[in-house]
Parts: sequence; structure tokens; C-alpha cells
Amino acid sequence: MIIRALLLLLPLVAATTPSPQAQTFSADGCPLLVPRQDAVFQPKRLLPAQVARKNAGGCLSPSDAIYGADGCPRQLCPPQTRGIEL
Repeated sequence: MIIRALLLLLPLVAATTPSPQAQTFSADGCPLLVPRQDAVFQPKRLLPAQVARKNAGGCLSPSDAIYGADGCPRQLCPPQTRGIEL
């Protein structure tokens, strides 16, 4: 009976286990959004006071990110981001 209950819970545990990349952090303590070998392309951490203004400005390029309240980049901008016309 206990084994059966554990087998039923196994998919739930597996689904909540973070991926190895999600457990990788940049030098500034933020989760890496890019592969470790491309860490030089990781968006930089902002001061928490800068986040609202940055996010309101939107994505400037595909290398840009949406930031969390702690200043860490949370999601890379979509690849179709055009950027600023110069």
C-alpha cells in the first residue's frame, strides 16, 4: 500500500524537480537564463529600484530580459524583438 502511494506521488515529485540549468546561478546570484557556456550573454542584475522603469520600457533586443522585483532577469525577451531603430 505504501509503495503504491509512493508510485502515485512520483510524477508530482518529478514535475517539481528543477532542471539542472535552473539550479545554475550567475556570479551576481541570479539564475542563469542562458547556457553556462554562454554566461557572458546573461543579462545583468539591476538594482531593485530600477526594475519597474526597465520593465516598463519593454524589450530593447532579443538579448534583453524581463526582470523580477529582486533585480534578477527572469525571462529572456522573445527572439522577434526588433530593438531600437538607429
